Amino acid sequence: MTDQQKPSRSVSIRQRRSTQKRSKPSANRTGTGTGKGLTNQTSRQAFHPSSVFLPVEPRPVAPTTLRKMRDGSVSLPTPNRQPVPARKPASNRGTKTGSMGRMAGKRGRKGYDVAFSLGRTSVRAPSINLPALGSRWISAGLTLLLGILLYTLWTANTFTVTAAEVTGNQRLDPAEVNANLGMAGQPIFKAIPSQIEKDLRTAFPDLESVSVRVSLPNHIRVSVIERGPVLAWFQDDKTTWIDTSGVAFAPRGDMQGLIQVAASGEPPAPQVQGDTQESLLDRPFISPALVQAIIALSPQIPDGAPMIYDPSYGMGWQDPRGWSVFFGQDTQDIEMKKNVYQALTDTFSRQGIQPTLISVAYLDAPFYK
Repeated sequence: MTDQQKPSRSVSIRQRRSTQKRSKPSANRTGTGTGKGLTNQTSRQAFHPSSVFLPVEPRPVAPTTLRKMRDGSVSLPTPNRQPVPARKPASNRGTKTGSMGRMAGKRGRKGYDVAFSLGRTSVRAPSINLPALGSRWISAGLTLLLGILLYTLWTANTFTVTAAEVTGNQRLDPAEVNANLGMAGQPIFKAIPSQIEKDLRTAFPDLESVSVRVSLPNHIRVSVIERGPVLAWFQDDKTTWIDTSGVAFAPRGDMQGLIQVAASGEPPAPQVQGDTQESLLDRPFISPALVQAIIALSPQIPDGAPMIYDPSYGMGWQDPRGWSVFFGQDTQDIEMKKNVYQALTDTFSRQGIQPTLISVAYLDAPFYK
């Protein structure tokens, strides 16, 4: 063959493939018939998938149903899974089992708290719009409320004083105390104990001490201690009672057993220690030493003879025999002065002298007129 008659490579390959296709059926037939004419050529057998038999019997499958979604798409159902048993809640000791226990468990359940996220969801809670008030408005409101409260307390009958309760008085009338206080019909908030004590001590000098207690809603309790008079002092047609401290005060009622003293003038002013309000209220009219001297001299006075006091000669009495005798301003050497006076009166009686005044205030220089 020449180069022009020689076939191309592609033509030869197609011829070879067509020859192989024609020879395969015969080869298969010879192999199945006798078994001796098997060749080393590889044979391929075509089959349909439905004719294949599996070694294991397939399990029946439940018919599937398609679920149609809202958007129109179709979704396959999820595979069946065994349900997971729920955990039993821990039971407390002593809890009854059975139906009663299950009922108790159901009643004891309150609910479950589920936390979830809203994502970007905007939630608005209802709100109350309050006016924006400044500090001045708030202060004004509080002031107004306080004013209303004070006015109510000031005018309420519950806090109105009717009368003060007075205790410890012997000669002092409680009506005089209430009249001096002036608290009847007034609110209890006007009662100041210290001021009431000062006013009562000033108005009633015969009170040695005053104690005032104020309590809600409208109680005022006044406890007083009255002075005990020992002298009845007559001067300028006026009678004054004097206690052991020398404090003078107006007589109140009738008092028996007082030493009667007729004075022709005021005694010397005693010295007062300090200048406080308390010392001014207790300022004595005569010195306590003079009061003690009068008390000590009073047993020496003859019956029926009044005691007298002279600023120059001191204390003494009016002798029934017609003269006045004075023992000075104190009771120093009172027994010696009494012996001197007795000696003088005996001498005057023997000599027939009628004096008008005898003074033994000074033992080294007694005299008479």
